Amino acid sequence: MLLEEIGRGATGTVHRARDLRTRTYVAAKVLRGGDADALLRLVREQAHRIKHPHVLSPLGWAAEDDIALIAMELVRDGSLRDLLARQGHLSQPTVALLLAQLLDALATVHERGVVHGDVKPANLLVRSGVRPHLLLADFGVATCRDDAVRLVAHGPVGTPAYLPPERLAGTDPHPSQDVYAAGVLARRLLLGTSPLITLCDSMTRAEPERRPTAAEALQRLRQLPVS
Repeated sequence: MLLEEIGRGATGTVHRARDLRTRTYVAAKVLRGGDADALLRLVREQAHRIKHPHVLSPLGWAAEDDIALIAMELVRDGSLRDLLARQGHLSQPTVALLLAQLLDALATVHERGVVHGDVKPANLLVRSGVRPHLLLADFGVATCRDDAVRLVAHGPVGTPAYLPPERLAGTDPHPSQDVYAAGVLARRLLLGTSPLITLCDSMTRAEPERRPTAAEALQRLRQLPVS
């Protein structure tokens, strides 16, 4: 049962919903219309069941006529965008923690041959607590690198502010674009000077071959004196 709208993603709207079978509340992403590519992305998102503590895995999906729905855990604390709107800024240790969690998630996603393609604050859900817990969500524009079906035939898909130069120029999706987006995001979260800036600079180099992988960036991050 769909309830109020709580957000919008790259391929549809997100609603709070009630699962009548389990009698629990979930988040339901809904796509309406005859866009076959978008529908394929939605089904693809369901297929990307990547088990990782910092990846939000779909609970299930359904499609009928021109409406498709995918159910996910309802994270009541909202996204990193919401957290920033409430707090205004984050401490350097918090930024380092969230970046480490994101890079850990991306390393696993990339190991599975998947490029997320839209890493940004709105797609990073955060459970609050003593230690915030980040969840990488919304795989609606994700691609499999070894898949013959490309979902970028009409140009680069994603959020321009977080896309690297090569993707804006129309090259194929690559894990390095997720690393670039994570570097842009972390840099925007930081206030003042920080050891993290050097890492962000390496992650956002114009040449994709000079960027570290997500796993390499995570290893470097763990060696930085962030306090």
